[in-house]
Amino acid sequence: MNILYVAHERNLGGASKSLITMVSDMKQRGHTVAVILPFRSGQVGRSLKEAGIPVKHIFFGWWMMPKAWNPLPKFLFRVLYLAEPFAVRRIASFARKNHTQLIHSNSSAIDVGARAALRCALPHVWHFREFGDIDYGLSYLMGREKSMRRARIVPGKIVFISKCLRHYYEKEIPDECAEVIYNGISEKYLNEKYEAERNETDIAQMNSAYKAQGRQADNAHGQNTVTFLIAGNFHEGKHQELAIEACRILREQGFGGFLLLIAGAPSALKSSKLFEAHLRAKARELPEGMVTFTGHVSDMVKLRKTTDVELVCSGMEAFGRVTAEAMLSSNPVIGADSGATPELITDGENGFLFQSGNADALAEKMRYFLECPEEVSRMGINACRYAKEHFPARLNTDAVEQLYRGLFGGDKR
Repeated sequence: MNILYVAHERNLGGASKSLITMVSDMKQRGHTVAVILPFRSGQVGRSLKEAGIPVKHIFFGWWMMPKAWNPLPKFLFRVLYLAEPFAVRRIASFARKNHTQLIHSNSSAIDVGARAALRCALPHVWHFREFGDIDYGLSYLMGREKSMRRARIVPGKIVFISKCLRHYYEKEIPDECAEVIYNGISEKYLNEKYEAERNETDIAQMNSAYKAQGRQADNAHGQNTVTFLIAGNFHEGKHQELAIEACRILREQGFGGFLLLIAGAPSALKSSKLFEAHLRAKARELPEGMVTFTGHVSDMVKLRKTTDVELVCSGMEAFGRVTAEAMLSSNPVIGADSGATPELITDGENGFLFQSGNADALAEKMRYFLECPEEVSRMGINACRYAKEHFPARLNTDAVEQLYRGLFGGDKR
């Protein structure tokens, strides 16, 4: 099958990481693939080229924009969108020239791929990988209702990366147009760092004991060192400040045997840079070395080998790629009980859920691992096994490939 993908961003966010994994798998399965990018430079383009994926640069705008922008940037963004027909024609021309059979858009923030598919009379797959408004503060230029009416007329399927995200759009997108497919995680993140230490009987007994009676704190404050990690670009929706505040609470309770690593970097947006400054100011209120900012990390696999437990404080994760990567790396996850995170975490088995936005509740779950550090390995083993079963890239590619064939009545190879 000849597939043209349309991506939307410059930097490697979760959506683009998932795209690169999926497109690489499709190529290995014998499909002809290419990716349209709006930017000539950036991490996404470099990563695609390193994977041997053909890239075509055609500049286009989004059909969503930040709500918080001032009137002038919003006006300019709307003008840019009015010029989108030029990009649509270029993408359609590229698709015809390369005998494309299907166009696949990688984000709900763009509609240029859908419009090109309509122009070429090609089936279209539209990956909705974000809530948009409630996670990134975006709004549709034409309004949500009108935009979703347009989305429904495009022949093809809309893929939602979680049940929670599907539910969010259930009034606008009928079931016959929708499919839920979890993101796939590359095997490079797999690190079974505790499996060699425990046999099947040990693990079963530990899980049974936990379910039967729970665990009681029996370690003195500050005697054990646990390294917590929170990963993601600096954005208010990621709520890294909750992790720092939880550390302050634990410190006040007398705990000192822990470290917090904050892995990520600000985007080009001013709001992101201001948020980073706010986080660093909060971190300076704690003892030196308790909170460390790593900056952008190109090798998260290596970093996760040095950490014990991961924190996901985002209020509305559409899937939680960081959560799945952490689990595959044998790190239990403490995640907010909102968005799609509860679909991934089984409380007390492969991590904990805490009340979203509540730093005291987060500190309570972190405290558990400080008082019972042996639980890191038990839950880490459970997390890795769960992720291996539910989130391998192979399953994601299988499901998307089957969806492609379904659009052609199962005949396309």
